[in-house]
Amino acid sequence: MRDELRKLLALAWPTSLGMLAFMGMSVVDTVCVGQLGEDAQAGVAIATGWGLSGAVLAFGSVRAIEPIVAQSHGEGDKRSAGVALARMLALCLPLSILAAGWYLLTPYGLRALGQPESVIPDATTYAWWMAWSWPIAMVIQTVRTFLQALGIVRPAMVVTVMGTLLKAPVNLAFIEGWGGLPAMGVAGAAVGTLVVDAAILAVLLWLVRGTLREYWPEAPDLGAAPVLRLLGLGLPLGVQMGTEFWAFAAMAMMMGWIGERAMAAHAIAINLASVSFMIPLGVATAASARVGHRFGAGEDWGTSARAAIVLGACTQVFSGAVFWLLGSWLVRPYTPDPAVQALAASLLPIAAAFQLFDGMQVIGFGVLRGAGDVRVPTIANLVGYYVFGLPVGYFLGIRAGYGPTGIWWGISVGLAVVSLTLLARIRVVYRRGAVRVR
Repeated sequence: MRDELRKLLALAWPTSLGMLAFMGMSVVDTVCVGQLGEDAQAGVAIATGWGLSGAVLAFGSVRAIEPIVAQSHGEGDKRSAGVALARMLALCLPLSILAAGWYLLTPYGLRALGQPESVIPDATTYAWWMAWSWPIAMVIQTVRTFLQALGIVRPAMVVTVMGTLLKAPVNLAFIEGWGGLPAMGVAGAAVGTLVVDAAILAVLLWLVRGTLREYWPEAPDLGAAPVLRLLGLGLPLGVQMGTEFWAFAAMAMMMGWIGERAMAAHAIAINLASVSFMIPLGVATAASARVGHRFGAGEDWGTSARAAIVLGACTQVFSGAVFWLLGSWLVRPYTPDPAVQALAASLLPIAAAFQLFDGMQVIGFGVLRGAGDVRVPTIANLVGYYVFGLPVGYFLGIRAGYGPTGIWWGISVGLAVVSLTLLARIRVVYRRGAVRVR
């Protein structure tokens, strides 16, 4: 166990740092737009929720190559890993077109869901510009997933940290019109994302050009049939990722029924919770790679799973303590509005309560992906969020009148159900035996 923890930590810390830097770009967006006012901040938050609710299917489908590449690497089969990369890159353009199209439906979707008319103009502007960034984002995600499945984690960390350092000045240049640029307001945050993503992709491809040449197969079969087979493996993973995201998007929509202040406070609190979530997400990515490598090499992968669960639990207990003790300080940089600050701070103790469950569920999914169990875990999300989490949140927050805190307690119940179900599923899969994904 001690040896496995060291190996897992060596993969997890650069991955978690890269994930934190990636989330840092979202924090920069939220902080920069927050200076434009409550409506602008709420508009960007609700546009992001709507846009990603559809695009998450495309983004999550990229995970199909994770078990293939990790298990192939464990077996020493470079060609299979390279073919998986080539086929997923072929899928990036059509998937990104579908994701961008969903972003363009933002004003129609928000009106159909009864969101405040005051936030829709800013939401529409932000979504229109964000749609253009998706082809680049899909390629970045594919290359990053490929490298992480191989156990190569530092290049993605380096470029993501670089992107985070660039994000604030680039955002402000477009938002406020620095250096002769037009002042674009809310749209400037989205244009900043597009510019920074392009820089990240260029530098990432340069840093890993040797690895890509080593693994790129000669004359890969990119016909419709094999590419669609890969998509058939990826879509359940996209749905799995989507069912979680849709639950949190539904939380944001319920905040919209309460009002703009609730939406802005929720955006701040969920942003902070998402920052802490990047740490167990990095552990989960490392766990998927380690489980896949050990299974592909014919070794016992149970120790890797246990080590990931222990490491994830430790990180989340620490994150929960930070939220509980420092919540009122953490919300201050996001907005100058004292009322929004107070409401956001009231949600962070609840976030502290669900940190452990949130970490366990994402690590559970990572372990199961590495073991080739890519379809059954989706049921855990469906039951946890849609049978327990959202109904409880709706009842407490909307019907019983507890407002944003009631909605957050509901999603905490859902996270608890999901995490406990996945831990039980890992035990079943370990006893039954992992599955080779080809």
